[in-house]
Amino acid sequence: MKNVNVKQMLLKLLFFFLGVWIIQAGVAIYLESNIGSDPFTIFTQGLADILGIMPGTANMIITFTFLVIIFFVAKHHIFIGTVLAMFTAGPFINLMMTVLRPFHLEQYNFFIRMVFVAISCVIIAIGFSLLKSTDLGVAPNDIIPFILADKAKKSYSVVRMCIDATFLILGFFLGGVVGVGTVIAALLTGPLIQFFMPKIEAVSHKIIYSEDELAERKKNAQA
Repeated sequence: MKNVNVKQMLLKLLFFFLGVWIIQAGVAIYLESNIGSDPFTIFTQGLADILGIMPGTANMIITFTFLVIIFFVAKHHIFIGTVLAMFTAGPFINLMMTVLRPFHLEQYNFFIRMVFVAISCVIIAIGFSLLKSTDLGVAPNDIIPFILADKAKKSYSVVRMCIDATFLILGFFLGGVVGVGTVIAALLTGPLIQFFMPKIEAVSHKIIYSEDELAERKKNAQA
């Protein structure tokens, strides 16, 4: 049995939780700006509106449901980060919405709110890049597209677009806000993650791993 490097695991957990918190801070800005957001957040917002609960609580309900489905369909996709994200993302959303609410972001003019959404895309990209760099796993909603792509024998991009469209439509009819912010999120989030991922991964890996481990990872990546 492989020995667990306690210091390394603690660093990974620290970066993981920091990444989750940063992501949900960005999500809270989406929600408080109230001009639209990414499809999953729209669905979360719509469900929260219907049930009369906070979006973070709705997020926990959705991701827990996905986690149960994944457990019975493809449990090998579940890692410690999958479970941790399910338990922590929702409370972080609620916390950050509570922190931001006194600033009344929704009362700023439309252009300023567009800037808020653009900034939130940067924040989410940084948080996701940090979380992903820990190799502890991702949230249940991010795993679902991989499973469906594998089961349906379709490309990930096609399945992801179909799922996003489903989240958006369901969220809209449930009362989630679809608007300019949705377009901004669609245009910026992917490219920003692509920009930040290698930079943040390089920094975090230097902190988490030893030089020998980094050399081994580089060797395995090239193999």
